Amino acid sequence: MNKILLINGHQYWESSPGKLNNTLVAEAINIFNMANFETSVTSIEIGFDVKEEVEKYLWADYILYFTPVFWFGIPSGFKAYIEKVFSAGKGKLFTDDGRSSGGKYGSGGLLFNKKYMLLTTWNAPSEAFNSHNQYLLENKSVDDIFLNFHSAQKFVGLEKMPSFSLHDVKKNPNIDTFIHRLNIHLIHNFKIDYKI
Repeated sequence: MNKILLINGHQYWESSPGKLNNTLVAEAINIFNMANFETSVTSIEIGFDVKEEVEKYLWADYILYFTPVFWFGIPSGFKAYIEKVFSAGKGKLFTDDGRSSGGKYGSGGLLFNKKYMLLTTWNAPSEAFNSHNQYLLENKSVDDIFLNFHSAQKFVGLEKMPSFSLHDVKKNPNIDTFIHRLNIHLIHNFKIDYKI
């Protein structure tokens, strides 16, 4: 049975109360429950115990990170979560930076055979990415913007799954379409036998 750790990285702001991320996490849990996967959820806003979170990473086969994008990165509370949990995980999540045993920098991760997925929600429209004609992001992809996040996951040995992103979520919210797209992404990437 697959074991899934879902992390809701939302952090409350008046302009971003978190309804969309909460909805997406709940929908993912429904999909995984139908597939008889085990799930565990951490909500950054509610709080967490660092030692328990390290154990959750050891328990999980897959880690799914759900997060809004604040100023082109993850919310500060979510960043603090990664820093605290990964640092506390030395000896369990990683040995060192990899060079002590003659390896390359960043190769000391211990979470091999585990995968992660980044699921982001953006106010930026999808056409702002992957285009030389755009002013701000200069032909960058969502994954390019999150190189630091992906590098931290690789540092602890996690393998990247295809990312998922929703765009224009404040100016043009379409919750039914967002949920449908999430379902398709999860069903496809987890090879779940379920018809939408």
